[in-house]
Amino acid sequence: MSQDRQAAARLGDSSLLRRLNMAAALGAFIKSPSLTLRELRAVIGVSRPTAEDLLAELLENGRVEETVPPRQANSRGAGRPARHFRFRAESGYVSGIDIGAHKTLAVVTDLRGNPLASHRRELDPDLDAPQRLQAAVETARECWRDAGLDPSEITGAACGVTGTLRAPEGVLDVAAGQAGSGLTPYSLPGFTEVDVAATLSEGLGLPVAVANDVKLAALAEHWKGAAQNHRDIVYMFAGHRAGAGVLLDGQVHQGRHGAAGEIGALPMLGWESAVARLHARGAELAAGSASAAGREGELVIASAARQDPESLAVLIEFAEVLARGAAVLALAVDPEIVVLGGGMSRGGAIVAEPFRRELAKLTLFPIEVVTSTMGADSVALGAARLALDTVVNSLLGVPGIDPRS
Repeated sequence: MSQDRQAAARLGDSSLLRRLNMAAALGAFIKSPSLTLRELRAVIGVSRPTAEDLLAELLENGRVEETVPPRQANSRGAGRPARHFRFRAESGYVSGIDIGAHKTLAVVTDLRGNPLASHRRELDPDLDAPQRLQAAVETARECWRDAGLDPSEITGAACGVTGTLRAPEGVLDVAAGQAGSGLTPYSLPGFTEVDVAATLSEGLGLPVAVANDVKLAALAEHWKGAAQNHRDIVYMFAGHRAGAGVLLDGQVHQGRHGAAGEIGALPMLGWESAVARLHARGAELAAGSASAAGREGELVIASAARQDPESLAVLIEFAEVLARGAAVLALAVDPEIVVLGGGMSRGGAIVAEPFRRELAKLTLFPIEVVTSTMGADSVALGAARLALDTVVNSLLGVPGIDPRS
């Protein structure tokens, strides 16, 4: 029994004790594929009548249902087999949204994080903020329709936005802050003049949490990607722009103002100019092709794979510049692993090998470098993870009590 439940029992507060027991029971089901009544009692430490009462309420409110017993090697035995119950992951759904310069993308998952659908819409990089946010709202709703869900079934939502800082006192746009005169912060056009969370919440009909897109991509990589078995992670995003995020002990490290890892704003790293040269080379390769807009990086990768010297030189420079930023973070936090993500990570060894070589030159100890397995859905999936954590914490929360105790 937790300290909170012990305290409630000592004080004789039966109402509080019941709420704490209910939260403990639901938490046990969420963590397990299935439980019997005996197993539930053992996990939360209550009497059989109390466990029966809690289970009955969870069955009645639709959070738990009876399920088929797991197959066991020695399933033959005397007596009636124990009944098994599982958390109903489909008792609610969460949505994650990605708003970038060239696209908006939405995913929807159940309450165990199983993806049900995704929907993407290409965007003009010069689109103004209201139109971009409206496109994100429409994309999310289209995603929900693709999954066969009514908006009322969505119980949580979150969104990743370029240039967003998530600090204890609220969410703000990096370009709206008091940036040093020697920095080059980047945000989406017009986003310093809109309340992103409020606009999305109004359009979708439910509260929407907003966070930095690269940090959410890092969270997704730890949740479902190449960094699942690691706790201290440096994540490098290489796409239409470059960015970074840090996870410590499996949690996104935000910092005092939400700016941890925002080293791409340092001009001396050369990220902005390296990205500009990459895009310029892509634009040369795309000359005369309207369908190639927004695919400059892919074109440079394809050209480099054909051993074009100019494209190879541009890609190698980009990878080495990115690695110098990764080295700065690696020397600061000493991570277990560095993840190379974003659209450019799909270049494979052409990008990864020069990145590894440069990183190895600049760090004190060898660091494993892996390429993202998340693809284009990483930010949206990270946003879904944020929404899922919010919903689960709400389900397990008891007013005045920390659900983690």
